[in-house]
Formats: sequence, C-alpha cells, structure tokens
Amino acid sequence: MIPSKLKKSGSLRHMVGQMILGGFKGKIVSEKCEAYDWIRSYNIGGVLLYDLEMTQSPPGKRNVESPEQVKQLTDDLQNIADTPLFIAVDQEGGIVNRLTPEYGFPEFPSWHEIGKLNDTEKTEAFSLLVSDTLRTCGINLNLAPVLDIQKNNDSIIGKEGRCISDDTEQILNHSRTFIEEHQKKQIACSGKHFPGQGSALQDAHDELTDISDSWHRSELYPYEELIRSDHLKMIMTGHVLIRSLDKNYPATLSKKIIDGLLRKKMGFNGVIISDDPVMKAISDHYSWEETLELMLNAGIDIICLGNNLIPYRENLIPKSIETIISLVDKGRVSSDRIEESYRRILNMKSMIA
Repeated sequence: MIPSKLKKSGSLRHMVGQMILGGFKGKIVSEKCEAYDWIRSYNIGGVLLYDLEMTQSPPGKRNVESPEQVKQLTDDLQNIADTPLFIAVDQEGGIVNRLTPEYGFPEFPSWHEIGKLNDTEKTEAFSLLVSDTLRTCGINLNLAPVLDIQKNNDSIIGKEGRCISDDTEQILNHSRTFIEEHQKKQIACSGKHFPGQGSALQDAHDELTDISDSWHRSELYPYEELIRSDHLKMIMTGHVLIRSLDKNYPATLSKKIIDGLLRKKMGFNGVIISDDPVMKAISDHYSWEETLELMLNAGIDIICLGNNLIPYRENLIPKSIETIISLVDKGRVSSDRIEESYRRILNMKSMIA
C-alpha cells in the first residue's frame, strides 16, 4: 500500500524532482537553506548527508555536528517535504563513515576488518549497530554495502579497506546479513559499485578507469544472488569502463550494462542509482546535458548529486532538473522513461515509510 503522501502520478517536474538525491550545505533547516528550496520548489527525492565540506581547502564541516542535531535536521527536512524523502549517508564503516566518534557516534570498523573476522555473529552485531545509529538519527538510506571484490591490494577501493573479501561467497553472506539488519529497521541499502570496480587502480573522483583487462564475470555473482533472494532493492553503478560489456561508455552511462545486463539479463526490478557524475571520471569527458541524457536513457532512476567536490557548482540541483525537463520536451528522453523511474522510487519509499 502506498502511503497518502506518496502520489502515484504527478507532473513532469514533480516526477523529475524525485529522481534527484542532492547534497547541501548546512546543519539546520531554514528558508535560506538550499535544501529547503529544492524540496519545496522541485520536490527532490532525497538528500545526502556529509560530515565534511570538501568544496573548500582545508575541508570544513557540512551537515553533522551531533546525534541530536542530525535527528533534528532529518525531522525538519521530512516535515517540509510533500513526498517523503530518502535521507541518505555513506555509512560503510572504516574510512567511509559520515557519523563518527568525533561527533558523538559509535566507532565503526571497516568492511574489510569485518571480512577478516569472517564471523556471522560479529557481522550481525556490526550491522545492527550501524542500522540502529541511522534509525535513531532519522536516516533511511545507507549507500552500502560495498559488493566489490578485493581483486588486489593495490586497487583504490582495496587500499581504503572498503572491500570485505576476495571470496564471492563471503561477500554474499556478510552483505546479506548487513542488508537484513537494515531492513528490520526499515532502512534501505544500496549495493555498490555495479558491475564491480574492485580492480580499479585509479579513483573515479580523479579520472575514468578502464578495467577491461582485470574485470571478471564473477564480480556479478553477489549481485545475482542478492537479486535472486530479493535482498537488493537498490544498486549503485560505478564509473568504470569494461569493454567486454560496453566498448563505448562507462557503466553509469551504459544502456547495455544498465538496461541490457542488469535489468534484462539479471532481472533486477529495483531502483538504480548513479554514483556522483560530478566526479571527473564522467565530468571530464561529457557535457552535463549529455551526461544526464545518457544516464536517463541507460536506465538510471536516481541521480546522486552530492555536490561536495571542488569546485562547488552553484545551482547544480535546479539546473539539472531543468535540463532533464528540457531533454523530455525535446524528445531526447521519453516521459515514459521518467514515469518508470518515478514509480520505482515511490514503490521503494513505500517499503520504508
């Protein structure tokens, strides 16, 4: 059943807004807060919280001050929204933690440290602590777990301790536990980074990585099994080029990979979210209009725009929404494609409402 605040249909602008997950500056909600305008004027689908403000050097503080402040922030955001929001963080553990002891939150070990323990009960306890912390703060979407395979110790994601293991069964079993503990708290999870970037030696924040020679089909296995068991409701795409899957486009922009492989061959019917296309892996190679057009036609449902990289892009969210509307008006993206994503998003929101 779809809650009353979730509209089954809406105007084009209303539907496009739901396809945006936006990062913003500020620790409180006021009419001067950019997120306030996005929610009230554009009906954006959700917000992404960060602890650090990375659009300046040295980094400052962005959205997180204390558990009480984050709870007040998320409550206030939801209260001004006509459509319930996804309120998201990257809370993987280890180096990728937005809620840290510095702000009064528990300490969370890295996903790799959890893998070294290889103990289901300890994974369950870790996942319970993460999900409890998020639930208490009013956060309903965790952009985790990382499903990438630890292909070598030199990979960018491996060096950061973000991969749990080089064993696909271990990745599958611990990720299933992680997702289940979140589901008990009505928190959505997003497996990432499809179709696998565990061998990437370069950081997508800085450049596009071609992993055609190191990627292997076994990297799809955790996704296949978690789709089959209906654990995965959301999947995040990676900005990697794999020529055996698509000779021309990185995964985030590839219709062959997103629609052909993930949707049709693997049978995934949930929400597909992009990693942030402002990263140089995408933005250095494609215009913004081209990026949005390719992503939407490939089958991306939610565009993640954290806007937390140098340089800060003024009005990124409104401009992106207006560009998408223009693409539809010009016939370069179909209104059916937008409505398809809108319905998937509302369906997922109904599961965590």
